[in-house]
Order: sequence, then structure tokens, then C-alpha cells
Amino acid sequence: MNPLPDLGFPSQIGGLDLHAVIRCGSTGSVHAAIDPQTGKTVVVKLLHRPPAMVVHDVVFNHPNIVQIFDHGCERGQHYVVMEYAPEGSLKGRLRSLQNLDTDTALSWIRQVLLALDHLHSYGMLHRDIKPDNLLFFPDDRLKVSDLGLMCPMRGSPPAPMGTPGFMSPEQIMGLPLDPRSDLFSLGVVFYRMVTGRFPFSGSSVSARLNATLLSSPPWPSHLQSTLSRSISQVIMCAISKRPSQRFADAKKFLMAIDEIGNAVMVK
Repeated sequence: MNPLPDLGFPSQIGGLDLHAVIRCGSTGSVHAAIDPQTGKTVVVKLLHRPPAMVVHDVVFNHPNIVQIFDHGCERGQHYVVMEYAPEGSLKGRLRSLQNLDTDTALSWIRQVLLALDHLHSYGMLHRDIKPDNLLFFPDDRLKVSDLGLMCPMRGSPPAPMGTPGFMSPEQIMGLPLDPRSDLFSLGVVFYRMVTGRFPFSGSSVSARLNATLLSSPPWPSHLQSTLSRSISQVIMCAISKRPSQRFADAKKFLMAIDEIGNAVMVK
């Protein structure tokens, strides 16, 4: 792995030598690095701004959440050190697939819901669920990553932040958030998985935001005739404009997809 060229990023932080730039996003840049103590590849995220809060490690202790090894601030640069995902992201998988089979989609959505249920049980919201932030590990294990926008449920409504096209209506409008906002974002991901397209699209940020607030996407089963009505109902429930019409929490969402999975097994 070659050292990082001079692109305005530090070449070293937290005792780690930064190498390849994996991606750059709204909250920071993600880099591959080598841990000199173990020789293993890790991921370092350089944050554009200080993290909104410091969270106890127990919040990240879940098999479907990317492990955090270290975090800190060095020479004014805030950073987080995380485990490396050797199998890439859901975004990468979806590039090569028009749409997924039902069993695979249900399995992956279920794993994300387990992670969200864990975060929500500690009073935390992710606020940026999207294919880029869902990473694969061996044995097809999917983990939620990039907790840079995570915030507590209670308190003043957070400033509108997230990714247009995935943000819930209440997130866009700067209203109080609860678990149903994360479930909306996951519903958007689910829609893309099984139809090959996003429910709220547009050629610009404002177009995607307006689509989320105003447009009514077609039912997934209208786009993919092989999809069952029950899967379409689950997805459309998750992406309802009004939080009151969505699943109340991740457990309810899990129950709904498990019922579909059981029905498929019976057939």
C-alpha cells in the first residue's frame, strides 16, 4: 500500500500512516491505513467538524455495527479509527445488480434493522442510513458504519443534515426526530434493492428534497411484477410521509419482514 500523496490530507494521524483515499463525503474523508502494532488494515475517517457527541463504547458493541478502535483530535484534525470492510459497500454491490432477489434483500435489511434497534435502544439515531454506509464483511455479514451524524433522540431538533434522497421529511424540515426517521431511510434503501431505482430521485439536491416531501413513488410491485404485495406494503409503510404511518420502531419492522420470510419458506 503506497503512502498518501499530498492532497491536503495529513500523512499520519493517531500513530497511523494514511494511505489510499477510499472516499470523500459530506462529513469527512475516509482513508485506508495500516496499524503498525498489528499489521492489519484499518479505516481512518477525518472529520470536517468535531463529532456532535462522545458516545460510550457499548453503543457500538454489536455484530452489525462497524467496530470503533480509537478516536481523537490531533493538530486540530478530528478522526475516528474503524475496522476495515474487505467486502466493500452495499453501494458497490448495487452497481452491478439491477435488483436483488427477495431472500437476499430480506437478509440484508434484517441485519441493518438489528443494528438500528441496538442504536435506538441507547437513545441514539444514525441519521445517514444509505448504501454507502452499509458495509460487507466475510460470510455476507452487513454492518452499519459512519456514525458521524449520530445524535440523541431527546433534546432540541438537530440541524437538517443527511443525504438528500434518503433523509426523512421531518429530517429535511428540521423537526424532532425519532427511530422512524432512520426506518424511513432504510425503507428507501429497501426500495432500491428490489426495484433497481430510488423512490425519491432528481437531477439536483433540491429536486431530491422536493421529491421526498411532495412526490408519491410507484409501488415496488408495479415496477417489478415478481415482487409480492406484502413486500411492497412493508416498503411503502416504511417510506410514508407521516411518521405516524410508518413502523413504530425497528422491532415492528423486523416482525414484518420476518413474516414475509416465513411465508416464503412455507411456499
